[in-house]
Amino acid sequence: MVENLKTTKFNDGNAIPLFTDNTAWGNLGSPGFCWYENNEASNKIPYGALYNWYAVGTGKLAPSGWRVASDSDWTALGTFVGSAGKLKEAGTTHW
Repeated sequence: MVENLKTTKFNDGNAIPLFTDNTAWGNLGSPGFCWYENNEASNKIPYGALYNWYAVGTGKLAPSGWRVASDSDWTALGTFVGSAGKLKEAGTTHW
């Protein structure tokens, strides 16, 4: 991982629908993304986009040649570094 994902298109070029309404987001049954606090200007760079499971489940979210990390990937990484706490950013700027 180099940075947080902030794509607005699947790796096949199709657009991922943007949702800004919290109710619509909560009831969504198809792929979609949003920006944290619906504020792209402030949150795109530090946090990337937020994608729902339907977007992740397409298998087309990550750039070609890459993939979204699975739960077992995160577990293996945490085991390798010694604890999940070591994966946190230093300081409290973004949390």
